[in-house]
Amino acid sequence: MQMQRVLLSLTAALGIGFSLNSWFQAPTAAQSSKVAQNSESPLETLPNVDNIRFRALTYQRSQTQSNSAIEAAIRRELSGDVANVRYLYNSIDLDGDGRDEKIVYLVSQSTCGTGGCTMLILKPAGNGYSLLSRHTIVNSPIVVSNTRTKGWRDIILFVAGGGIQPSYRSLKFNGSTYPSNPSSAPKLAPSTIVTGTALISNQIRPSVGIPLTAQTGTPQLTPQQQASLKSLKIAIAVPSSVPAGYTVSKVDVKPCEGRCRFGPDYGIVYRHAQQDKCFAIEATGGGVGGVPGGYEFPVETQLFGRVSLLFGEQTGDFKTPSAQQLSTPQPNLLNDWATAPGSTSPFYRILGADFVRRTYYGGKTNQCRNTITPNEAAEILRSLSWLK
Repeated sequence: MQMQRVLLSLTAALGIGFSLNSWFQAPTAAQSSKVAQNSESPLETLPNVDNIRFRALTYQRSQTQSNSAIEAAIRRELSGDVANVRYLYNSIDLDGDGRDEKIVYLVSQSTCGTGGCTMLILKPAGNGYSLLSRHTIVNSPIVVSNTRTKGWRDIILFVAGGGIQPSYRSLKFNGSTYPSNPSSAPKLAPSTIVTGTALISNQIRPSVGIPLTAQTGTPQLTPQQQASLKSLKIAIAVPSSVPAGYTVSKVDVKPCEGRCRFGPDYGIVYRHAQQDKCFAIEATGGGVGGVPGGYEFPVETQLFGRVSLLFGEQTGDFKTPSAQQLSTPQPNLLNDWATAPGSTSPFYRILGADFVRRTYYGGKTNQCRNTITPNEAAEILRSLSWLK
C-alpha cells in the first residue's frame, strides 16, 4: 500500500493519469489467462486486490487501425476540445445483438487525471456511432465480464488514485446506460471470480494510442457570416462533421423586422464543387408542417434527441429503408422539423440537393445536381452543435 501511495504521488506530479496497473506483474499460469499476440506495446495487467480472481480472462491490446466514425463521435463528445488527444479502442458485442459496440479510451492532459482517463462506450448508429455512456477516472485494462445485467455484459474496472482506496467496481447496465462514475459503482466482493475479456490492455503512456487526426474538409463560416447569423438572436445549429471537399456556398439570413409572424429564419448551403453535391442546414420560427415521406430513418442527435430522416417519393408510406438505400443518394432528402428539448421554436432541419435547388436557387440553377446519402445526412445531423 505504501508503494501505491508513492506511485499515486508520482502520477500526480507528472500531471497525467498513468495507470497504476503497469507496476504489477503479468498474469500467472495459475490465472489461466490468454494474452493476445501483439508485440507492438507492453501488456498491462490487473493488480491483486481483495483476492479478486480473474480466470480464463483473455487480454486484448487495442486495435491499431484508425477509425473515422469513432473519431467523429469523439469530436462530438469532447465538443471540439481535442488537442493532443490519442485514443485506444476495441470492438465487442455488449448486448448480444450481433453488432459490436466500441470501448474507447481517451489519453490526453484534458481527459486524464490521477484517477485514470476518460472512457466512451459507443453503439452502432447507421454508418457511425452514437454515445451510449461516458465514464471518468477509468484505469485499463477494462474487463468486459461474461455476466450480464438486463441483457448487457457487466464492465469491471479497477479504481484507484486521487485518494481512493484501490478496489474493483462493477458497472451494470440500467436499461439505458452504464453508471458514469466507477468510484460510485458497487465494489466486487472479496474473492469474486471474474471471467471475460480484458480490453485495451496496453500500458498507458502519453505516446500510446492513435492520434486523433486533424479534422479536414469541415467548412468554416467567415466572421461576417457568423456575425450575420448571430444577429438573428436565435440558437444557430451548425455541423461539426461534414464530408471532405465541401465549402459554405451560401448563407441566407432573414431577420424578423417589424411585425413578424414566425420569427427569424436562416439557411446555410454547403457544396462540393467537384462532385456538384449540396445540402443545407436551415431553421425557421414557425409555419412548419409534416412531410409525407416515402421512407423514414430515425436518427439520435445530441441537440434534438430522436429525429426522423425522410426521403423518396412523398407518398406518406414512411417505410423502413434498406441498408443499400441508406448508403445511396436519395431524392427529396430532409428531416422532419426538429426542436431542442423543452423548446417550441425555432425548428431545424437538413435539406438534400433537391430542396436546396428549390429553396435557395429558385430551381433554375445547374448547381446542386447531386445530393448526399441518408447515412451522410444522419452523421451530419448527429454532429450539429450550437454556434458559439
